[in-house]
Amino acid sequence: MFSTSLALICFILLLPIALAALSLAPWVPTKKQDLERISQYSDLKPGQIFLEMGCGDGRVCTYIARKNPEAQVIGIELALWLYVYARIKQMITGPKNLKIIFGNALKHDFSVIDVLYVFGLPETVNKKVKTKVIKEMKPGAKLISYIFTIKDWPGTIQEHQSSKDEARILVYQKKSVSKH
Repeated sequence: MFSTSLALICFILLLPIALAALSLAPWVPTKKQDLERISQYSDLKPGQIFLEMGCGDGRVCTYIARKNPEAQVIGIELALWLYVYARIKQMITGPKNLKIIFGNALKHDFSVIDVLYVFGLPETVNKKVKTKVIKEMKPGAKLISYIFTIKDWPGTIQEHQSSKDEARILVYQKKSVSKH
């Protein structure tokens, strides 16, 4: 009886993580030492919107919100227990310009997003995220990918990694509309 109950509890807790992994990636947190670099490369201006896909425990979006109090920061998480954890943490410690949403980030409207941060599996990022970003994000918007490359990007690309000990951060920017 005890093992059946334990198995059921494990299933209930692990199912959302498995679903999240199928959607974008399993939860692996961004290294704390890279948060400042991500904030720097985001280069958020007052009033801009930053979205973290699969925000997990809210580490990145919380940091970005604190560093950019005049920007709007959104974290979206699909795994229920990670969402609850991030939401409780946000309610207790703030910041006020951060909103944590439960759901699939791939179903969110990207047309108003200025900076999108993703730490997803290469196959998912290249097939699902890239297509959605190219279709929906406005010209000049940025996609920041932690570690993984996006192939055949139709815009500018900046790669940041100053040593082998440092994680690679790639900044992809949509082409701006040319003015004639």
